[in-house]
Amino acid sequence: MDHIRKDISEGRYKTGDKLMSENQLSAAYGFSRQTVRQALGILEQEGVLVRRRGSGTYIAGGRSTQRTRTIGLIATYITDYIFPAIIRGTEETLSAAGYHLSLGVTQNRVETEAQLLHSFIESGVDGLIVEGTKTALPNPNIELYNKLQNMGVPCVFFNGFYQELPGSVYVVTDDRAAGYDAVKVLLGAGCTRLGGIFKSDDRQGHERYAGFAKGLSQAGGVLNDDNVVWYSTGDKADLFHGDMAHHVIQSLKNCDGVVCYNDQIAYGLIELLRNHGFHVPQEISVVGFDNASVSDYSPVKITTFEHPKEAMGHRVAEKIIRMVETGRPEPSDVMKMTLVEKESVARLK
Repeated sequence: MDHIRKDISEGRYKTGDKLMSENQLSAAYGFSRQTVRQALGILEQEGVLVRRRGSGTYIAGGRSTQRTRTIGLIATYITDYIFPAIIRGTEETLSAAGYHLSLGVTQNRVETEAQLLHSFIESGVDGLIVEGTKTALPNPNIELYNKLQNMGVPCVFFNGFYQELPGSVYVVTDDRAAGYDAVKVLLGAGCTRLGGIFKSDDRQGHERYAGFAKGLSQAGGVLNDDNVVWYSTGDKADLFHGDMAHHVIQSLKNCDGVVCYNDQIAYGLIELLRNHGFHVPQEISVVGFDNASVSDYSPVKITTFEHPKEAMGHRVAEKIIRMVETGRPEPSDVMKMTLVEKESVARLK
């Protein structure tokens, strides 16, 4: 037992590392397998080790039985758009249950996500709530998530999650259904030439596009690649300026209805179209997602789909609390987005 403690203290084993098998430990330290098993049992009781059925024994850093009453939260953004409402819902539920919230912001950058994960591994949290970073792309931080799992730290994702983490617990919106419904709204208003602007590096963008494509296909419409604009996180600031703005106009100028990735994009598109002499919604109708405050600030209030915001925050907090306190996984939830009709869709004759 002291040999294992020494190896941990000297850095041969780090938090989340997998321990050798009982047979390997017996051979390495010169003790019988029974003695090794007893030592491992004591270290597990002390919280130094954690066993995962079917996987092995891992270094827990002495924190698996020592509650911190702290839940880490990693979000792409927290100060604007729909994020303050999500955080507010999360914090209200955690606080009512006696937990503290430790916030980290990635700006949708995977290297920042890695830094935050390392920080939470070292500082110790009872659980983690995560909005995935660039969830449509392969994630380089999967091993850090596996390490947290091996430490016994439960994790709940919101808005997006990683395909590389099978069995993930998540709370997301039904983005595919919302994309499909957005097409129905535009077709129902008499639009016949639909285009879209979608985000390429987040799952929500792909899901909303999938619903958009399905809606067009089922209605017998044609999805023209030339009428679909894709952008990434790094493109967002320049999407409606310079060469990119020219590309957006060229792609959508012949459309009479456009589905936008979210309300921020819909707002930017409406301003761009108006600056180029197009009338919204008389010539081009626009639909967004999230029912963010920007949808009401727009010169033409944006018809959109309601994101559950605070309700999602409450839901993820409730799940992580139950997972921390019971040690059992929770079912994932998909939350519906409902239509909020405003001014940016006109019924065409």
